[in-house]
Amino acid sequence: MLCTKEKCTGCLSCLNICPKNAINLINDSQGFWQPEIDETKCIHCGLCHKSCPVFFKPATEVFSSKVYACWHKDEKCRQQAASGGLFTALMQNALKRGFLVCGATLTDDIEVKHIIIDKPEDYTLLIGSKYVQSDLSDIFRQIRTQLLNGCKILFSGTPCQVAGLYAFLKKRYENQLYTVDLLCHGVPSLHIFKQYINHMEHIYSSKITDFQFRHKPGWRRYQVILKFANGKKDITYKDTNPYIRGFLNANFLRPSCYSCDYTTLKRYSDLTIGDFWNYFADSSDDVDDDKGISLLLINNANGQNLFNSAKSDLIYFAKDFERSTATSPRLHSPTKKPVTYESFWQDYKIHDFAYMIQKYF
Repeated sequence: MLCTKEKCTGCLSCLNICPKNAINLINDSQGFWQPEIDETKCIHCGLCHKSCPVFFKPATEVFSSKVYACWHKDEKCRQQAASGGLFTALMQNALKRGFLVCGATLTDDIEVKHIIIDKPEDYTLLIGSKYVQSDLSDIFRQIRTQLLNGCKILFSGTPCQVAGLYAFLKKRYENQLYTVDLLCHGVPSLHIFKQYINHMEHIYSSKITDFQFRHKPGWRRYQVILKFANGKKDITYKDTNPYIRGFLNANFLRPSCYSCDYTTLKRYSDLTIGDFWNYFADSSDDVDDDKGISLLLINNANGQNLFNSAKSDLIYFAKDFERSTATSPRLHSPTKKPVTYESFWQDYKIHDFAYMIQKYF
């Protein structure tokens, strides 16, 4: 039994666990992957139900969470990253120690998918924000195989993806598997992202070859840069780019995002990272220079060990837990469904994308 469309997070744990490959993915009318059982193949083993994080939440340990503000000591690594370069430091140190690292990359076809890397020089494939739901495909199966072979793995994803991985594995693999989740606003519709790509390619009469969701001339007002095959660039800012404005307006998030179970201080990952937007300095040594500051929550002993391995490459400051988390909305409640949600999708069925941008973005 699969969960309902309204609750499904698209983690694909059910697809990965099925021993008969009886679960297919369909792309629904809003552009979200939905698992669907092929009854001609199903043997009714119930593994899809037992591996769904909607029904079975992963185990957690009692731990007094800690909060840090962090940024990479290397100015280039900090500049490359969306916030302070914390995940870069975690990746670099994991790869140096022979870990595999799994995270989201933007492909040459401008699609977002999870991949596994093992070379230190490949860390750049996984840096930076990607405001589209990542395709996990059979990545959980790949991770399980590597764990059973004795490999150590660092996995990064949204909170529901981390929960889906643990639900699939049925155990945490402490000291072998390390997980990092993100402070998540929600995952946007793949259809809307592709429509935006098509819209911009029509305007520039050229294919997009690169999409930088967050480029940092400044951290708080970052740029969105689209590069085209004809050599042209489209450069806007977070408050002027239509796609980012639409994403933040939240009309086209996955339905489950509006009732997300993971937007609380109870985290299932080892570490939680994000932008420290409500940053406050405690001394003259930790002032905000607008180059990017990462917020870090250490959620358990496994996470503490992971942070310890990377902190030599970081400038970090312990911060007051209550003050740091009180005004971070995705640690307390899901993104609210906007009042324009229904009208957005009704208009989407009958109007062209230029109309949608003008009215809703």
